[in-house]
Formats: sequence, C-alpha cells, structure tokens
Amino acid sequence: MKVNIVGAGFAGLAAAEALSSVGIAVEVFEARSRIGGRVWSQSLPTGVVIERGAEFILDDYDTTRELARRLGTPLAPTGMAYGDREPRGGPAVERAELLKVSDLVTELAHAHAADPGMALGDLLDATPMSPGARAALEARLSISAAHEAVELAGHLAAHTSSTFSESQSARIGGGNSRLAEALAQRLPSPVRTRHSVGRVEWAGRSATVKGQGFEAPADATIISVPATVLEDIVFEPALPPSKLLANRSVDYGHAAKLSVPLEREAEPSAVMSVPDRFWCWTARGEGGAVQPVVSSFAGSATALQALGVRDGTGSWLGRLAELRPDLALSSEEAVGTLWDNDPWSRAAYPASSWRVTRATTSGW
Repeated sequence: MKVNIVGAGFAGLAAAEALSSVGIAVEVFEARSRIGGRVWSQSLPTGVVIERGAEFILDDYDTTRELARRLGTPLAPTGMAYGDREPRGGPAVERAELLKVSDLVTELAHAHAADPGMALGDLLDATPMSPGARAALEARLSISAAHEAVELAGHLAAHTSSTFSESQSARIGGGNSRLAEALAQRLPSPVRTRHSVGRVEWAGRSATVKGQGFEAPADATIISVPATVLEDIVFEPALPPSKLLANRSVDYGHAAKLSVPLEREAEPSAVMSVPDRFWCWTARGEGGAVQPVVSSFAGSATALQALGVRDGTGSWLGRLAELRPDLALSSEEAVGTLWDNDPWSRAAYPASSWRVTRATTSGW
C-alpha cells in the first residue's frame, strides 16, 4: 500500500513517520522549499538561531515533548516563562490582582466548557477586576490567539497558552526545525519540496496527486495543509459539501514576528505592550547562555494594522525601542515575518471565534 501526503508541516511529517513505521510506503509533497510548516528556524549571520514561526513548548505539550525525547532532539530551557509577561503601557495593575483575576477567568472557562458558544468577553465581564487588569488580560489573550479577545470563544481562557503561568518554557535546542528534520530523516525517501499539489483525483481505492511536472498515484492521500489554502487544490470528484462547510468554518488569527539582534547581553525577560498588542522576550538558547536577540510577536489583525507591518518593520521597531529602552537594538539587522504574506498559509493559525463556534455547533 502507498499513501501520498500533501504538506510537510508537523502533522504531515508525523503521519508519514507513523505510516512508514508499520511498513506503508509514503511520499510527502511540500510546496515550500523547506519542511516544518509553521515551524521555521533560521540562523542569523552571528550564528544565533531565531524562530520565525512556532516557538515555545509548554508544560502540557505532552505529545511534542514525547516526540522530542523519542527522536533525540533535546529541549533547551529558555530561562523565562511564556505566560508570565510584564504588562506595560496600559492602566496600572498590581501583579497580585492580575494573577488572581487570570485564575478566576480560567476557572470560569472550565466551568463553561460545555457551552462552545460562550464568548470570552462574557467571561471577562463576569469577573470583577480593575481597568488595568482588564486591559492586560485582553491584550494577553488577543496576542496569543492572534485575534481580538472579545471575539474569542470562552474556552480558550482555559488553555495553558492563555494564562500568566510562571512555568519556564522550552524550545528545541538549536532550533525547533530540528524536530521536523528528525521526523523527515526517519522516512525512506526525502520529502519532495517545491512540489505544489494542485489537483487530487480520487475514486475507489486510488488517490492520485498532480502538480506542475509531476503525477503520483497512490492508494490513499492525506491532505495536511491549512484550511486557508485547501480550496486552492482541485479535487476530482469535488469534496462533499459537509467537508467544504467544515473547512470554511475555520477562523484564522493573524500574527507577525520580529527578531532584532542585540549589541550587548541581556537577562531573560518577557514584556508585553498592552496598547500595541505585542510582547517581546529575551531567552536562553542551547547551552544555557542568553541569546543576543530580542524577539517580538504581535497578534490580531488590529495589532498588525496599528504597527504597520505590511509597510515594513520601521514602526514596530520604534515601538519596541520605546517598550524596552534597556535593550541595545541592532535595528538594521532586524528580521520580520508576516504570516499573512506566506502564500502557503495566508494567516497564522486557527482561532476559535465564539460566533463561528456557536454557528457550527447549531448547524448554522
């Protein structure tokens, strides 16, 4: 038996490795020149590795941690906490209150987990808090979900990535792309990069993929691409309406990253700009030393527009310098990444909107 897999992100690579491990022939096709999907590590001229995509491995990422252990790609502690971000620029708030109300909102989210249409804004409204705490929480949630907080489904507040957890974060030593590379190395044949699948012909016990200059028959095909680009592929026969409806119901967040080399050493840190909806961090790398780079992540379409990221990194660099006057930025070497501009994703990652969730669960 042979299975084609379209997309060499972590889902596609993991599927390929699992099938191959039980003797099923696999062939993996990737439109980009690299593998890893949303995971994209890059070495700067200084040798420092930055993550242009997905970065932090949290405590409850059990599958990722087990995969890293099994493949021999050690985790590197960052010396900072992904969740524990110092809010700046908004109304004043005491840290004790922020942690308390964050826990209360998380508890409410768990209590209403059975109501997929519960809006996060409703949970915030139901929790007594100061204006400073409200502003910081909304910023925290908007940034991580890459979507405006009041539009999000309430259950997202229960996720580890939405809290002010003080637990230390980790990354793959030497770059998260090493995990994708380790998966690919376990396959019997190389991933076919720069192979964009434009057509899938499926009938009975066959599913052939086609693209410019290639055609690959198989017994089955797994499609592992973002919902934002699925309908670029022509399916013959067409996908059933239920599949198309499910795909179109996926709402996506919008995000960008900015990495700026530093001219002198810094300590591990995590700071959030409440009004500008971005946060930044300095962290330890492989070997334990703090990397001479500050990275930033902006989340939500509103934030990206306010920072002018479509016009370049200049405005964002200015806001970053104002937020972190303690850092010596080497701005001319900054690296920006706008995921909306990636033709193979066109967005960051799925965001659960309460309106979409309510409509989907009620059958529209």
